[in-house]
Amino acid sequence: MIWHAVALTEDVAVGGVLPIEIDGQELVLWRSASGELAACDARCPHQWAHLGPGGAVDGEELVCLSHFWRFAIDGTASKLAMNGRRDDKGSVRTHQVRESDGGIEVAITTD
Repeated sequence: MIWHAVALTEDVAVGGVLPIEIDGQELVLWRSASGELAACDARCPHQWAHLGPGGAVDGEELVCLSHFWRFAIDGTASKLAMNGRRDDKGSVRTHQVRESDGGIEVAITTD
């Protein structure tokens, strides 16, 4: 496993989303409302919207603002129906992320 230094801890505030690129792969770093850091592929599997400029953190999920698919830290996806029901959707690939000494590192997950 190869760890890549990608950002400083201060670059991803609570509720923040940061687009990054590693070896030509577009990713986003995001921090949930509870402060948990996550890394995932940058494109929503629905219609390929970029989750950097087109994503927002809502609680413990990253929401694609194009069609409101919601991604949990583990990459599982859902969409809230008008009546509050959660419908499962296609997941997004996640990557290992760690913070150390004020820096953030990501290890790319391969399929």
